[in-house]
Parts: sequence; C-alpha cells; structure tokens
Amino acid sequence: MLQINFKLFFLNQILDFLWRQWSALGVAGGGRSEDTWLIDPESILVFSIRMARYEPRLFDEILDWLVINGKWIDNQRLRSVLKFKEEEMKRLVCAAAWFVADNSPVYKRKWEAVANLCKKAEHTPQIIVFKTKDGKPYPSPQKKSRYFLSYGFLREEPVIRKMTRPVNIGSSTNLRFLLRSLVGTGARSECLAYLLAHDAGHPSEIAREIGFSVKGVRDMLNDLISSGLVLTRPKGKRKLEYYLNKTRWFQFITGQNVEEVKMPLWLNWIELFAALENVWNILNKIEETQSGYMRSSKLREAMETISIEFAKSGLELPPLPGPDVKPDRYEKEFQTFITKVLGAEHEISR
Repeated sequence: MLQINFKLFFLNQILDFLWRQWSALGVAGGGRSEDTWLIDPESILVFSIRMARYEPRLFDEILDWLVINGKWIDNQRLRSVLKFKEEEMKRLVCAAAWFVADNSPVYKRKWEAVANLCKKAEHTPQIIVFKTKDGKPYPSPQKKSRYFLSYGFLREEPVIRKMTRPVNIGSSTNLRFLLRSLVGTGARSECLAYLLAHDAGHPSEIAREIGFSVKGVRDMLNDLISSGLVLTRPKGKRKLEYYLNKTRWFQFITGQNVEEVKMPLWLNWIELFAALENVWNILNKIEETQSGYMRSSKLREAMETISIEFAKSGLELPPLPGPDVKPDRYEKEFQTFITKVLGAEHEISR
C-alpha cells in the first residue's frame, strides 16, 4: 500500500468509527452503530474535536449535538480529559464551548465555564481549523467566526441545524446518560457505571478508569454504602473492594432482571483515545522517513500502544507480528489490526 493511502486508511477508519459513536448519541447523518461498548462522552468529545478537523461536517454535527444535548457533559471530567492535552487542542475545545454557550441559553453558564479554561486573546499565527485528508489546510475563510477567532482559529461561522436527536438513554451503550439522568453528572454516576460493568473495584482502580481523584472516588463510594446497594468485601490483606447488587440495580434502572440485560463492554476511553491519538502522531512521523525498517518499527510501536489498552477490556485482537516480519508485511498486519480494533467492515482499496 502506498504510504499516503496507508495514512488515509487509518484516518478513514477513525472517522467512520467516530460517525458510528456520535450516531449512537443522536447525531444526524451517521451510520447505524452496533457497537457493544459503553460510550464515554467527554473522552470522545475531545478526541473528535481533533480528528473531525479532517471532516468539517462531523465537526459541526458535534457542535449541533452539544447545543441540543450538552447538558449531559460532565465539566469536571472534561477538564480532567483536557488536562494533559497540548495548548492548541485546549483552545479549540474552548472555542467550540464559547460557540455552544452563545447558542444554548439554558446552559450558557455551564459552557462559559468550559470556554474560560483558556483566555480569549489574539493568537499568532492564526490556525485554520479544517484540513483536507492529505493534511493541507482549507482556504482561509472570508467571513471568520468570532468565536474561533478569539482563540486563534480561522473558520466560517458554524450553522446550527438542530437536527440532532435527544440521547436515547434506554440504549445499553448510553448507560452513562441513564445514570446521569438519575443521580446527575459527577463521580457518583461514574462510580455506579463502573461497578455495573465490573464485578468489583478498588478506589484507585476506579479513579484511574473514570478520571476522578482517588480521594473523591473513595469519599463518593463511602457515601453510596449508606444506601445498602453498594457493598464492600476484603481484597488481599489490607484492601477493600466495592461492589453492588446488580440484580436490584438493574431492576430499578431498567425494569429488567440482570440476566435479561446485555451489559455494554467497559473500555477505558480516556487512555484509549490518547493511544489512538498517539498512533496518528506516529503515522505523521512515518512520512518523514523512507526506511522500511523505521516504518515497521513505528507501526509496531503504534500497535503496542493501543493493544495494551484494548486487551484490558477482554476484546480479542489479532496477535502482534514478531520482529522477523518483513516491513511490507507489517503494513498489512497493521491494517488488519486497526480494522479489528475499530470495528470497521471495509478496507481501503489498493
């Protein structure tokens, strides 16, 4: 596969994957999603804002979703996901947040708080938001969006169509939204989502997976114990792990027995999206070298990065090829690997 097509293959898989996820959340125009994992709105939002720069329609459909469904976003988790992102990424999210605040009066203060994570100022040079799939910037817009310009970005003013549907909180992949509708956003609903998807968990494990502090998670779990629906049991000599009565919980939140509920797969999307972002960075670096050995080395690094995180979920992935695999074969192995990971059905044509 030619190098430019190889990079395009990964980008197309990512964009198809993101369309499926946002379609499951109510975005118009996406393909039907049959994925079985639990969707993480804060993590997918940040990852999408970066990758949808290569697909403006998806970018603006996400803005449309935020205007309609932005109440579901957890500001504290969003800040946690953004914490270690580069400054340009943070500013782009803040620009989108200011636009949403001005177009969603009911939740104006909520989104202004996100927009204020970055200071509005004149940034030089100003960066064009959208790129073609081969990485070239779109032409500079004639009528610039004041929201994005304030954070150093150039694009036309977004147009909100309000075609987004409300989130279907009855869908198993949207369990987070069901819990947020019951107990609100924050560590409480995140802890419950984790415990419903696992046999049990220790506060440090749960905190790492959901993006809250260990102390905050421990305090919240201790509060939940008083309900009698969250319990503890020994783990090792000095630790306690927390678990819940799934039968009682599922009867309460779904009206079904736990045996009738198809639980979505838990994935640590905070780390997985960071890993996929790293893959994209690696693929961009590959363009800088013509060495087949260096390309295969970078691809192996990319596969190892995401394989570790996806393997934790229990998903069956193709085995990583050994060091004796020839460089040209490595590209084919990587293509198979990414197709399996992202659940794509079609490979790019050669």
